[in-house]
Amino acid sequence: MFTFQKSLRHLTQASLSRFAAVPAPSHFVQLRFHRTDYGGPGKFDQRETGSQFAPHDHSRDHHHSTEKEQLKQLLEARYIRRSGSYDHRGYTVGIGGPVGSGKTALTLALCKALRGKIPMGVVTNDIFTQEDAEFLVRNEALDEGRIMPVETGGCPHAAIREDVSANLGALEALTRRIRSEVGVSPLLLCESGGDNLAANFSNELADYTIYVIDVAGGDKVPRKGGPGITQSDLLVINKIDLAEAVGASLEVMDRDARKMRKRGHGGSQSNANESGPTVFASVKNGTGVDDIISHILKGFDDARTLVESAK
Repeated sequence: MFTFQKSLRHLTQASLSRFAAVPAPSHFVQLRFHRTDYGGPGKFDQRETGSQFAPHDHSRDHHHSTEKEQLKQLLEARYIRRSGSYDHRGYTVGIGGPVGSGKTALTLALCKALRGKIPMGVVTNDIFTQEDAEFLVRNEALDEGRIMPVETGGCPHAAIREDVSANLGALEALTRRIRSEVGVSPLLLCESGGDNLAANFSNELADYTIYVIDVAGGDKVPRKGGPGITQSDLLVINKIDLAEAVGASLEVMDRDARKMRKRGHGGSQSNANESGPTVFASVKNGTGVDDIISHILKGFDDARTLVESAK
C-alpha cells in the first residue's frame, strides 16, 4: 500500500508538471465573466450605474469628461460587464441584505407601487424553498406568471455573485415572456436570499443594487462595512419604527452610513464630503418607499439615456 501511494504521488506530480508547462489553446474563450468588484471596501463611485449621474460641481478645478463622453464610456463599461442587452434581459434591480431585513416586503411594496406604470417581473431566491415567491403571489404583488422562484441550494451569495446563471436564466425567461405580452422589456427585480454582509450582486447580473439592513440588527451594522453597504447604489436602513424598542440610534446609523459610503470608502460624488444615497425606511408602514422608488426610476431613466446617447 505504501509503495502504491508513493508511486501515485510521483505520477501525480509528474503529470501536473507536464500540464503546467502547456499553455491554454488560443481558441479557448471564457463563456462568462463574473465581475464582483470586491477587493476590499471598494469605491462606490467606480460603479457604472445610475448613481454616477449625480450633478458635477463645474466650479471646481478638476479633470472630467463631457457628459456625452461620460455616458458613452459608462455605456461601454456596463455592456462589457452586463450579460446581454436590455431586450435580452430587462433592466435588473438587485435587492440584497441579511435575513429578515425586509427585502421581500420591499419587493412587494415596489411591485404594488410600480406595476400600473411599468411592465415588471420578479425573481426570488431561497435556498431550499420558494417561500418568498409564494408570499408575493399570495399578496398579489404581480400576476403569478411574472414571479419566478430560484432555489439556490446553497449559500445565497453564490447565486448572485459567483455563478449567476440560474438567476440570469430566470430573468431572461421573464423578459421573453413579458416582451411577448406587452412588446417592451420589463423592469426586473431580483431578490437575493438572505445572507451576510459579504454578499453583493455581480455587475453581470444587476444594473442597480439595493442593500437592505434593519435597525433590529443594532446600530453598529453600517460601520461593519462590506460591499453591500459601501458599494450598493442605494442603502436602505429599514424598520426605523423599532429603533427605540431595540435601543438603536438612528443618528449613529446615519453618521456611520455616511462615513462608510464616502468617496474612497464607498462614496459616489467627486466631492469627498458627499456620500452614496441612504434611505431610512419603515417599508411595512410605507415610510421611505417613495424615496426608494425615486432612486430606482432615476437609475432606470439613466440607463435609457445611455442607450439613446449611443445611437
